[in-house]
This record gives sequence, C-alpha cells and structure tokens, in this order.
Amino acid sequence: MKEIMQKVDKIADLLKSFSNKDKLTILCFLWNDEKNVSEIMTCSTISQSQISQYLWKMKLEWILESEKKWKEVFYKISNNKILELISAMKIIFNDK
Repeated sequence: MKEIMQKVDKIADLLKSFSNKDKLTILCFLWNDEKNVSEIMTCSTISQSQISQYLWKMKLEWILESEKKWKEVFYKISNNKILELISAMKIIFNDK
C-alpha cells in the first residue's frame, strides 16, 4: 500500500505541472526538440523571466534537463514517460 501511495504522490506532483497553462505550453514546445529560452519565447506569449522560472522549477522537479552549448542553455524533457503523456494528449486533442 505504501508503494502505491508513493506512486500516486509522484503522479499528482507531475500532473500539477500539466495543470499550469504556461508550463504545459513550454512542455508542448519541448515535446520533440530541445530549445533555449529565446526559442521558447518566440513560440509563446510568456515573458522571459517567467519562462526561466518555469524551466528552473521543472528542472528541480526532474521534468526537464539542460545542457549548455557555448553561451546558450538548451532544455529538453528528461523522461520518456512525460513524452508519452504529451503524445497521448496531442492524439486525444487531435493536435499531431
């Protein structure tokens, strides 16, 4: 029973990120490719500072990982299960 409750807690924490419109937007942009903050800004109406805060928080939550390339930091989704979840949502909402 304890193991089930730990999994439920982990899933609930993940779904909190999906319930935030801006975080979900960022995750959808990162679904098939890594991007830096500037690239995310061009695809959304979220401010640079807000994007940076969301990216930092999702990194702490083990949703994203980052890699520094030259002067840029690129972010990507760190977990295949999250990619599968976004793929399933895209299918459900016909946004392939």
